[in-house]
Amino acid sequence: MKPKRISDPFKKGRQYAFAKQKQLLLSILALVAVVFVLGIFQEAMNHLFIGGLGCTLATMSFIGNVKDVPDRETSGSKIAYQIYLVHRSQVNPDIPFPLPNVNRQVSTIPMIDGEYMHYFEAHSIPTYDGTGEKGDVTTTGTNTFVSVMGGMRDQLLNFIEEFTGDKFIILFKEVGTNQWFILGGYDDPMVLQSFEAKHNGDGRYVTFTFKRTSLCQYYKYTGAIVAQTATNLVADNATLALTSAGEYNIPDGTAATYAYNAISGLTANDKGRYITLYGKGTTKSATIPDSSYFVMEDGATWTAKAGSRITFMVMDPTTLIEVPKSRVQSA
Repeated sequence: MKPKRISDPFKKGRQYAFAKQKQLLLSILALVAVVFVLGIFQEAMNHLFIGGLGCTLATMSFIGNVKDVPDRETSGSKIAYQIYLVHRSQVNPDIPFPLPNVNRQVSTIPMIDGEYMHYFEAHSIPTYDGTGEKGDVTTTGTNTFVSVMGGMRDQLLNFIEEFTGDKFIILFKEVGTNQWFILGGYDDPMVLQSFEAKHNGDGRYVTFTFKRTSLCQYYKYTGAIVAQTATNLVADNATLALTSAGEYNIPDGTAATYAYNAISGLTANDKGRYITLYGKGTTKSATIPDSSYFVMEDGATWTAKAGSRITFMVMDPTTLIEVPKSRVQSA
């Protein structure tokens, strides 16, 4: 006779508890896996999409071996004096801002119709610094661009009052090269963080400091410098007929040389404006002699030969004053 089996009244309870523990353990493991994957994804995104231009995600195989360079490539003070400052409001927001390609090249900035790039000529060589530091969560970087402008001119004072704290895209190049570089984008522009205006025993100058928080460095700008086309003046007209434009081409005479002896088109509201003239002459070049209309530096006549350039400031509707050191006179 077989012994009678004694039933376990707690068996189902233990099975239920075990099943719940197993389910909880699997849920925890799944949650850990999701967090791990999200962490990897976020780290990749931090490196891939930092700033408006977008930092590219490159593997070490893409970077390759990095060798040393001669001292001429490590020497400092190589940024050219002329820089372009493009205000963010000048950029067309309806056209996608160009992203860098694998060669770190950026194409033309889409400007709003009628807007042009304006250059600043620094008094001392501009400087760029890029820094970065790994924190507890992510890595942060800072770009700093500093330019020193000479004098305490009205243009600089107006720029300080109107644009301090505003957002810019900076174009610059190195000395002796034709390669322009771009710093900042529409979504992550450089900010005119601070200025320092000096008018004391040390000198008269303004220091502009632009900054942004980004790991992205500068890129090669392969696009066009969008500059206003100079207005072509009529040959043989001895009156310098000016409009709202800031740049003018001075053509050859049709039969002989001719000299400018009057000005038209200006009003009292034009006081302080700058007018730049470009010579286009060859054999019958026009001239601008010193007169009551044109106050020339050292009284010297300017000849509008091809390759020549001169800039005037408007003193009143009938008087232009040559800006010192603006004259370029070709042979």
